[in-house]
Amino acid sequence: MKFGIGYYSLQSPPHNPRPHQQLYAEMLEEINIAEELGFESAWLTEHHFLSDGYCPSLLITAAAIAARTRKILIGTGVLLLPLHNPIKVAEDAAVVDLISGGRLILGLGLGYRKEEFEGFGASLKERRGRMEEGIEILQKSWADEPFSFQGRYYQYENINVTPKPVQKPIPIWIGAFTEPAIRRAARIGAPLYVPAIGIIPIIKQLFDLHSSLLKEYGRNPDDFEKPLVREVYVSNEKGDTVWEKIKEHGTYTAKGYAAWGSMVDRDGNLLSDPNDPILYDLAKEQSIFGTPEECIEAINRYKEALPIDNLICRFNFPGICHEEAIRSMKLFAEKVMPNIK
Repeated sequence: MKFGIGYYSLQSPPHNPRPHQQLYAEMLEEINIAEELGFESAWLTEHHFLSDGYCPSLLITAAAIAARTRKILIGTGVLLLPLHNPIKVAEDAAVVDLISGGRLILGLGLGYRKEEFEGFGASLKERRGRMEEGIEILQKSWADEPFSFQGRYYQYENINVTPKPVQKPIPIWIGAFTEPAIRRAARIGAPLYVPAIGIIPIIKQLFDLHSSLLKEYGRNPDDFEKPLVREVYVSNEKGDTVWEKIKEHGTYTAKGYAAWGSMVDRDGNLLSDPNDPILYDLAKEQSIFGTPEECIEAINRYKEALPIDNLICRFNFPGICHEEAIRSMKLFAEKVMPNIK
């Protein structure tokens, strides 16, 4: 089992606001500590125009991480490709890969918030086409030769994107929660990046679908990493006591997804009311928290039910302070990681 940290959204929630300058500085310090503790990857996530300052600039932030670290992998989980010029993404990703010495994982997603597309003057209806063309353009951009491309949304003639990245090519992962997006991941041969929402039965459906589609496209599911993001809080106190202390922080992400109409209940139905009391139960059920022993037990439940081999631990979820995140991360590295095989 591999372990990562993140994703970092760098939000300043109204129930526990923090200066963004402080949040970014603390994030860099936490990733440095995570690297020393043996975590293998650090992840960032993107959204735009939100009052809590959700991180909008993943590759700029990734470059800062790359300059401050030596070996930890740096992942975008996920960059919303249809909102960006794919040539610019290809250039920026290549530069991050060079600065990091070949440590970038470029996780990509469609995006779905109308406000974001309107803010960028982009069409929500065109996102799937732009995603498809954008991925092909990224792959061509990192090849050694100039290329031409004539698509519906993008056209290039004899263009050569330089400098080239260290990795040939930079690995692409796909964040997805619907059948068409999971099919895209399988078709291009990309791991499925599962966000920090969804209880075990829902996540199992996603992994099972991805595996069956990989087989449909002639690929072996065992050849692909199977990452899962969970919000994690390790303490010397029992789980029920811990949850009472962190439940407003632990539910903040679920409420946000519900407000955007993308949170799912136990049956996979979409929830759209951020004040729905069920969100507390769902957030509690899909998080890992409590004593090291309770966290080990929870992770083993995930391992028994799902084919995961890469747990990305969100120690610093919105509302958790820097000191709590570090304390939780250190406890995890000392008392949980060694007991998970």
